[in-house]
Amino acid sequence: MASPPKSNPPLTGPIVFDGHATPVKSALFFIICTAWILPGLIGHDPWKSDDAVTFGTVLEILRHGHWAVPHIAGVPHHEYPPLYAWLAALTAMLFSPILPLHDGARLATGICMALTFLYVKKTAARLHDERAGRIAVLLLLGCLGLLLRGHEMNPEVLGLTGFAVSLYGLTRLGSEAAKGGLTLGAGGAITALSIGLLPALLPLATGVATMALLRDFGNRATWRGLAIGLALACAGTLLFLVLLVNAGQALDRWWGALLGVPWEAGRRAADWSYFVTLLPWYALPALPFAIWVWVKDRRRLRERLDSALPLAAFVVVLVGLSLARKASDAAAMTLLIPLAVAASAAPDRLPRGVARFVDWFGLVFFGLGVIALWLYWTAAISGTPAGAARAVARQVPGFNFEVAVVPLLVAMALTGIWLYAVVRAHRNNRRAIVNWSAGLTILWVLPNLLALPAIDHVRSYRFVAQSLARNVPQGSTCVGGVGVGDAQRALLDYWASIRVRNDAPECPLVLTQGTRERPATAPAGAALTWEGARPGDNLERLRLYARPADPAGKTVNNSD
Repeated sequence: MASPPKSNPPLTGPIVFDGHATPVKSALFFIICTAWILPGLIGHDPWKSDDAVTFGTVLEILRHGHWAVPHIAGVPHHEYPPLYAWLAALTAMLFSPILPLHDGARLATGICMALTFLYVKKTAARLHDERAGRIAVLLLLGCLGLLLRGHEMNPEVLGLTGFAVSLYGLTRLGSEAAKGGLTLGAGGAITALSIGLLPALLPLATGVATMALLRDFGNRATWRGLAIGLALACAGTLLFLVLLVNAGQALDRWWGALLGVPWEAGRRAADWSYFVTLLPWYALPALPFAIWVWVKDRRRLRERLDSALPLAAFVVVLVGLSLARKASDAAAMTLLIPLAVAASAAPDRLPRGVARFVDWFGLVFFGLGVIALWLYWTAAISGTPAGAARAVARQVPGFNFEVAVVPLLVAMALTGIWLYAVVRAHRNNRRAIVNWSAGLTILWVLPNLLALPAIDHVRSYRFVAQSLARNVPQGSTCVGGVGVGDAQRALLDYWASIRVRNDAPECPLVLTQGTRERPATAPAGAALTWEGARPGDNLERLRLYARPADPAGKTVNNSD
């Protein structure tokens, strides 16, 4: 008979991470998840590149009603379907009374990540046991590669949520074919309307691969569930196709977005190496734990769903990404889910020496990081120690640090909670995972609470756009572009209502994007009227030129 769950003493007693829920451990789990999700979503301007590019499509919905077809600064944007932009536009409108549009829009990512964590927890609990659910979430949020991408506006984040929902649907096919198929299909439709049809089909391919591993091709219930999932995933793509046709769009430019495949000839050359070489740091700590589980359970891979499904999902997604998706770390987020689910079976079985090394490394690495962050913040505020203060000043030139009382108090409270958990945690294998995830979370929280205005100072295009606007004659509606990126076009439209078009070379004003040493090719005979860059950006440089007939071309204004 199973022994009853151990009851830990109140706050003064040790915290035993044994997989059984207690009020203290439930509170710590909630704090870690909340502290991971919320910081970084609000309090800063859109940053290049994906954050700004995606916000550009949201802005077109809010200002110009381009719900059906994604646009950036008045030009169709052919990279992704519109579902994430719809969600972000809705959250921006909902929170517009209290938040700037960009912060409200970015809350959509917080919703996506919360749902992703929920479905990863449900998947691990269903495949393994209830004790695996929370560990799977901690392993996922502890992955280094998810940290930045999981806090920006990006359709790939909603695609990640769709995959998590689909994977949970696959766990239900054997016993509840209809419900499992509907869940699988709902996740597929979300993915198809977020990042394209091919990524939406990967869970279906995972289902077939799992059947192959388990030698279960005769299971009619699973086939029926897969058919339901396929129909709903295709319905999502069909909806976007209907919207494009209804808007009169030429479909030859949209096949890449519809299918989720970059529509460029000969693009596939080096993608195998990209995702394989990315994972060793990107998927820490889930990757080595998952590999250890698969090696340990290699004899069970053809017998048990809990072993076969995560492995099949990882292999199918890796092959699918390598063959067809754009080589980007944002696309690689999907690989983290099967790794986290597989690794959630590892903590209680790991050799103690391995778990203690992970525990020690996490405490030392993240502990030193926390000390360094507090040291540099103190130096930025007080000027002592002088060396640290000079280092901060070099990174954020022209920024004046001030003490913000509420963020400071929250940062101190969360640091105290982290120290409490570290000191009170009973040493066992699961503590290693909790300490890693909590350490990474506090290392993310502190800069977002203490230094976000300084980071925003060097990454925002707000002041660049406003400086440019002062040098664009009033009433100028045509500004051509040479090499101006989608992120810059979106942010110039947002901050200064300047709509740069790279396909309009005949405009009297032309904006170029180059580097400090190597300017982009300027129009023949045009005069430089302005140039600017973000503080501390020693690479990128924007320059505005006026053609000879424009009197603005007689003066030069250097924003630096």
